[in-house]
Amino acid sequence: MGDAAGGKKSTIETFISLSGKAGIDFLIPQDAQGSCCGQIFSSKGYSKAFAHTANETIQKVWQWTDEGRLPLVLDVTSCTYTLQGCRPVLTPENKTKLDKLKIIDSIDYIMDFVLPHAQVVRRKERVVLHPVCSLQKMGLEAKFVSIAKQLAQEVTVPLHSGCCGMAGDRGFLVPELTKSATMPEANEVKQQEYDGYYSSAKTCEMAMSEAVGRNYESIMYLLDECIGQRSNTATQNAAVAGGAPAAL
Repeated sequence: MGDAAGGKKSTIETFISLSGKAGIDFLIPQDAQGSCCGQIFSSKGYSKAFAHTANETIQKVWQWTDEGRLPLVLDVTSCTYTLQGCRPVLTPENKTKLDKLKIIDSIDYIMDFVLPHAQVVRRKERVVLHPVCSLQKMGLEAKFVSIAKQLAQEVTVPLHSGCCGMAGDRGFLVPELTKSATMPEANEVKQQEYDGYYSSAKTCEMAMSEAVGRNYESIMYLLDECIGQRSNTATQNAAVAGGAPAAL
């Protein structure tokens, strides 16, 4: 979903980099581009379009993961949340497939797969986080903060952190919505300067960047900057499909 600010690596290139440092083997499906979790339809009440898209994607995921043998990693938390909860709109066949799949977010991937096999070689001084709504709904906010605390001396979660109002693509169409929703959190964040601004969903990062005037990016960037290449790391296996298909 667009290039990274300042000519940095894309999110997927960052994922590739940090996975390599941790000695993790992975695959990026050739037909991932154009795949969608369906949230863009469900959030607008287009139930038939959501059901069609979710079923189509679960069928692809079944093939990508070797029928559930490999975990599926997504880099946009809202997409993870949508796919994990799409069972009610699936066909009986795809419900059976979903039950055998392990769909995890980048936060789970970092904490459970990468950090145990990575060597932290530097830490940033002060960073601020924006826990997105879906992260909180999945109960992953504590993991998100824990990751940051291993990579920075001081970690701030604003008291007024909350929904940025992007709601999938709603903020693109009604920018006044995100401006209003982010105002309390943005005003708080602007009171100080930080060495990094991190979240886990591209659209939410865009909304917060606009509101604060600083570049919010995936916490995977923080991890990639802080870990080094570790020798003699046991190879692990994982499958990945980006929650932002255009980046693949």
